[in-house]
Amino acid sequence: METLTFDQMPMAINQLLDRAIRIESLLSKPMEPPKPQRFNSDGALNYINESGYTMSVSKWQKLCANGKVPSSKFNSRHVFEKSKLDEWIKFKTVSVGDNSGRAALELAKSANNKLKGHKV
Repeated sequence: METLTFDQMPMAINQLLDRAIRIESLLSKPMEPPKPQRFNSDGALNYINESGYTMSVSKWQKLCANGKVPSSKFNSRHVFEKSKLDEWIKFKTVSVGDNSGRAALELAKSANNKLKGHKV
């Protein structure tokens, strides 16, 4: 920090006042709440892939068709909200070192496969 001389003080004070006025004007403007970000099917898949979770188009279409992805419908088309996709990704992501739920998942898959073989 440099030292100001007595002669430089008025200019420094004016600069500070200008900055304070600009900050005050920015803070006095009403802030709009962020609009929910929505995607169509292609946009949602791109968002997921850009987030580092690679998924093929066919896998994505199968998940959407089976209702496995959180979405809404508008004019018979799927609409995906970014926040719900983020939650879904978090739910689907399993830590590599976390095996607590892995055994239960494998058991459920095994039971499901056995049920498919039996006619009800």
